[in-house]
Amino acid sequence: MLNNKKQPHAYMVSKNEKGYLIFEVMFSTICLSMMLIWLGQILILWHQNENDSLPQVYHFHHLIELEAETAESISVQHNQLYFIQTTGERVTISYHNYKIRRQVDSKGQEEIVRDISDFEIIDRKFDIVIRIKTQSGEAFEKYLFKKGL
Repeated sequence: MLNNKKQPHAYMVSKNEKGYLIFEVMFSTICLSMMLIWLGQILILWHQNENDSLPQVYHFHHLIELEAETAESISVQHNQLYFIQTTGERVTISYHNYKIRRQVDSKGQEEIVRDISDFEIIDRKFDIVIRIKTQSGEAFEKYLFKKGL
């Protein structure tokens, strides 16, 4: 008669595959975890794009602190901040065309922050208040204590 011998197929399960299911579950769990982590990072980057000005403003605050630490004197005139450094250089922080810029001895200009809708410097008895409002509507304040008081 006919030779009815069964041939193994790709979709047949044999008895020698013990533990294959646990490997499959572990592999899919790792892949799913990696995709969730990746999705989380994309969501964080997407959210940060809405707040582009935040790192720039923090950089501005840090730069102002460094200038204040090394300055012999700090003064305010016409909504501009002046630092007289120990080397004799005069550093000016000013606002122009929606940008805050830094200038040393009236030579050149370094842009520190952009997309600023309002910049205000308030000279008080013991400190100086710097108020910044971005074009996206965020508001920030920085306080500098005057030296020698």
